[in-house]
Amino acid sequence: MFYAWLVLLSSSADAHTGTVRIRGEYDWSALPDAEPYAWNVWEFYPSIVIGVFGMLALYAALAGPLRERWKLSDVGPERSDWGWFVGSLTLLFFALQGPLHEMSDVYLFSGHMVQHLLLTLVFPPMWIRGIPPWMWRPLVELPGVTAIGTVLIRPVVAAFIATGTLYFWHVPAMYEWAMLDHNVHIVEHLAFIVSAVIMWWPAYSRLDVLPRLAPGMRMVYLFCLTLPMKALGAVITVSDYILYPFYSTQPRMFGLDPMTDQRIGGLIMWLPGGLVFWITIAVVFFSHFYADIKNARGGEPKGVVGSTPAGV
Repeated sequence: MFYAWLVLLSSSADAHTGTVRIRGEYDWSALPDAEPYAWNVWEFYPSIVIGVFGMLALYAALAGPLRERWKLSDVGPERSDWGWFVGSLTLLFFALQGPLHEMSDVYLFSGHMVQHLLLTLVFPPMWIRGIPPWMWRPLVELPGVTAIGTVLIRPVVAAFIATGTLYFWHVPAMYEWAMLDHNVHIVEHLAFIVSAVIMWWPAYSRLDVLPRLAPGMRMVYLFCLTLPMKALGAVITVSDYILYPFYSTQPRMFGLDPMTDQRIGGLIMWLPGGLVFWITIAVVFFSHFYADIKNARGGEPKGVVGSTPAGV
C-alpha cells in the first residue's frame, strides 16, 4: 500500500499512460556519461559557511567570556566536548558542500542518501554530545522553553516528528521540488537536521531538565526508530519504478543507470541507516551491563550508571 502511495504521488506517475514504466522498458542509452571528476567541485555556499562558523563562534563565546559574565560554570568545556562539537560542525560543513554535495545535487540519488544519513544519523548525536549541560542554561531558562522541550522529547512525539519529516521529504513530488529549487532544498535540510536533533535527544541528552531515557527504554525507543527508515528504504529498493525522475535525465557517474542508482540509495537507507541505531543500542546495552557488573563487585556506586560521561 505504501509503495502504491509513493508511485501515485510521483510527479511522473500519470496513471500508467507510459510515463511510468516497469524496469525492463527503461532505455538509458541516450544519457551521456558525466565528465571524469565532474563531481569534484568545491562551491562554498554563504548560508552554510555563516551557519557553521556562527555556531562555532557562539560556542567559543559561551565557553569563554559569556560563561564568566553570566556565571554559567566555573570551568569551560572539556577537551572531549570541543572534539565532539567541532567534529560535528566539520562533518556538517563537508556534507553540505564540496564533492558529496555536488554528487547528490546533480548526479546520484545514492549520493544524496549518504548525505541525508550524515545529516540525520551522525551529525546530531555528535552535536548533542559536544554541548555541556551548563551551556544550555540561557536557553532553557527562557519562559516556556523547558515546557515545550519536555513535550518535543517525549519518545512518541520525537519519533513522530522525525519519521514524518523523513517521509514527507521523500514523497516524490516534494523531493523533486527540493531538487529543482535551491531555497526549498535548504528548508529540507534544515527540517532534517532539526527533526533529527529532536529524535536523538532522548538517547543522548546531557541535560537534567530535559533528560535522556533510562537505558531499557532507550533501547526500545531506538529499536522502534529503525522500523520507519527500514520500511522506506525497502520500498525504494524493490521499486520497479523511477520514483525520483530528476536523476533520470542527468549524466551518469560510475556507470550507474538511474534505476540501479535508486536501488543503491534505497539499500543505503535500509541497511547502514538501520545499523546506526543498532550500534547505539549495543553501546547502551553493554555499557549498562558493564556498569551493573562493576556495581555488583562494589567497583562504583549505583548512581554512576545514569551519568556516564560518554552520554550513551
